[in-house]
Amino acid sequence: MIRTQIYIPDELHQEAKTIAKINEEPLAKVLRRIITAGIKEERQKLKPKSLSPLTKLNITDGPKDLSSNMDKYLYQE
Repeated sequence: MIRTQIYIPDELHQEAKTIAKINEEPLAKVLRRIITAGIKEERQKLKPKSLSPLTKLNITDGPKDLSSNMDKYLYQE
């Protein structure tokens, strides 16, 4: 683990201490759990969007050699 120091408002500190006391566990453990839950929530927001809307376009035409000549089609002048 890495030791770090942060400043939090007094109200949050008191709430976390109360939770720790009720659960009979160390304040550090409570804070780690809360931070972990917050990071998971933020990560969910950052998940890449699905490509499924592209499959619904049902594109069937276009060059048959696109994958082997990608550079030609992208950079052709």
